[in-house]
Amino acid sequence: MNKKGQMAGIGLILFTFIAVLVGVILFQAIAQNVGTMTDTVTLANETETAAANGESFYLTDYRSLSVTSITNGTTGDTIPESHYTVSNNEVYNSALAVKITVDDATYAEETWAINGVAQPLTYIPDSGGRAMAALIVIMFALAVVVVAMYPIYKGGLQDLLAR
Repeated sequence: MNKKGQMAGIGLILFTFIAVLVGVILFQAIAQNVGTMTDTVTLANETETAAANGESFYLTDYRSLSVTSITNGTTGDTIPESHYTVSNNEVYNSALAVKITVDDATYAEETWAINGVAQPLTYIPDSGGRAMAALIVIMFALAVVVVAMYPIYKGGLQDLLAR
């Protein structure tokens, strides 16, 4: 009976188990963060109070906004695009924000319901950066699989189970 050989096999299995466990936990955290950096969000009736005519208000949770419609939050009437201006990636309080300028006194200082697709502050604007972030997740998953398969490749697991 080779006690040192058996201990080495058990040590290899324990190392692999701990490495895979830590890898899966880190993989989950990385994948969630990459998800927030590569996905846009849909705004549905984001309610804001409009500024006075000629003044602006800011959406500070987003860096860019593709507006599909803005409606009066009280009456539900659609506000024509000629009555507001949307500026993306504006600096407000040292951070990026969406600036909406009111261009008509008729709709000033009312509640607006904004609908559209927005990029959160954590969004990666470069398509190459988003692709690299996704590849990092894939490569990390492959690394965890390689670590899990290492004992089988070296034959340590087969030898330990055969005895």
